Amino acid sequence: MSFDTKPLISRFVVKPNCSMSWRDNQILIASLAIISFGLATGFALQGLWVILPFAGAEILFLFGALYYCSLKATQREVISINANDVLIETGRDRAKQSHKLQRAWTSVQLYPEMPPQPGRLVMRSKGKEYEIGACLTEEERKSLAQSIKQALIEKV
Repeated sequence: MSFDTKPLISRFVVKPNCSMSWRDNQILIASLAIISFGLATGFALQGLWVILPFAGAEILFLFGALYYCSLKATQREVISINANDVLIETGRDRAKQSHKLQRAWTSVQLYPEMPPQPGRLVMRSKGKEYEIGACLTEEERKSLAQSIKQALIEKV
């Protein structure tokens, strides 16, 4: 999908808060594996060998859960606005999905939080809605909505 070469007015990058990198998670898993297998080995030497498979399953489950969380934390949404178009790209390392909207027809709608449903921020154009900022808090969504609205009405 091509995006006009006109100068960008604004670009917004939305990504989740990632408190630990994948490398930090690997160190955590290795530390817990050493402790868990050390304890399980001690019990196995006393004849309670059945603990070893459970220690392995525990570490495998932890590895899978942290890997999944790390993958989710690398998701990105990039919203680029130029004189004529708005481009919404989502993906991790590169854009997996792209939506090109005409700037003149694009609006921003913020649906407030109504427990148990979180709030939603969507960009609308020609009858279609594209949700953005699902990983953000309610205050961050409000701030992003205001910033995008401001960028949409800026003169070129």
